[in-house]
Amino acid sequence: MTVRAVSPALAIAVLVGTTITASAQPLSRAEAVAQAITAHPQVKLALEQVAVLEGRITEARADALPDLSWSMRALRSRDPGLLNTPNFDSFPAEFRAALRPIPGNMFDAYAAVQQTLFSFKLGHAVGAAKLAREAGDEQVRFARQTIALQAIHGYNDLLFALEQLRVARSAIEQKEAHVNVARSRRSAGVATELDVLRVEVDLENERAALFRAETQVAAARARLNTIMLRPIDSAVEPTDSFSVEPVASTFEAAVEEALASRPELQSLRLELQVRDRLIDVSRAEMKPRVDLTAGYGFSARNPRDLADLDFARWSAAVTATIPVFDGHRTAGRIAQGLAERNVVAQRIAALENQVRLDVQALWDSLLLAERTLAAADLNVAQARRAVDMTEANYRLGTATPLDVLDAQQALVLAEDIRNQALLTRANSRASLSFVMGRDPLTDGRPAAPAKR
Repeated sequence: MTVRAVSPALAIAVLVGTTITASAQPLSRAEAVAQAITAHPQVKLALEQVAVLEGRITEARADALPDLSWSMRALRSRDPGLLNTPNFDSFPAEFRAALRPIPGNMFDAYAAVQQTLFSFKLGHAVGAAKLAREAGDEQVRFARQTIALQAIHGYNDLLFALEQLRVARSAIEQKEAHVNVARSRRSAGVATELDVLRVEVDLENERAALFRAETQVAAARARLNTIMLRPIDSAVEPTDSFSVEPVASTFEAAVEEALASRPELQSLRLELQVRDRLIDVSRAEMKPRVDLTAGYGFSARNPRDLADLDFARWSAAVTATIPVFDGHRTAGRIAQGLAERNVVAQRIAALENQVRLDVQALWDSLLLAERTLAAADLNVAQARRAVDMTEANYRLGTATPLDVLDAQQALVLAEDIRNQALLTRANSRASLSFVMGRDPLTDGRPAAPAKR
């Protein structure tokens, strides 16, 4: 019996793969999601948007609080005002000579307060800001769920690639054993050189498939690292696997929950309420308002008199403003606000239709994947049995090399279909939870959906 030498490239690939696996960081699906959510810019951007909305709430509330200011002034001036009086020349000459303007100093210290006593606008503005803040929270929830779903899909893709690599390595072992048997039969004179050549070519083709599987694993690992914002060459080893768990829901319940819980829908509904409040704010521009302005301070020529009550000055005023006509400016703003509100309402209707379609597509995908997986399990078991029987028959001389190759190829195909069904089911499961407004990680575990 002759032993075929392993190519240097394959040996290096196996050595590198073994080294990476040995130093790879164990990573669960939950850990991948947590790292992605913590580091991803999309989530951080949503959180910064919430911070902006917090600032707008503070700004809106400012109209209900007094504006306080304190000012101090030191002024030196010369005013020839009396000299410019039109009848100044008619004054007596001695009087005119005595009226010589000289520079003088003036020192002021003054506190002022402004307070809105009543406004139709204030309550609506604060309410709109609070609703916008709630919409921002929904956007944060949407960003987290989106990144979680991407991380789950990336993790599942890596599991699929690793499973395909396992299938390829198993196929290599089977084909190497088949090559050894063929060479033994050739040495014994019961197989032809063409039989040996055929199985050797098939082995080389499978080695190429193994290399493709290894590159797919590297690519899937790089995509997962990218989602987690880690260096793409970081070695990770998944500790979870594809799982099959039941779902406590029906199609109708899934649609109802999705329409009620999707963060995007919740955000748009809150935005609709914000638009209503902003329209009320615009309408309030043409309604009365009452404001208080007051001030107290000192004004003196000498700084030492700034504490003397004889030099105190103060004022207080309550102003009622009743808009009468603004050139239809407010009417124009109201018309714009109504149009923007209607745009949001149409976006809600369109998204609700899309949600129904998404739930149906994912529900059907789950059902198809479940049925495919049930059939694939049987096909894999049958294909493995067929490989064992065909190889045994070949050793006894009652089967041809082509029979063995066909049986091995059928097993690879059956395992590929099963792996594809596992991946489709896992991704559809997480995506359905996402569409329903749930956490794709903790709630993304539906099993076979009921028939609609």
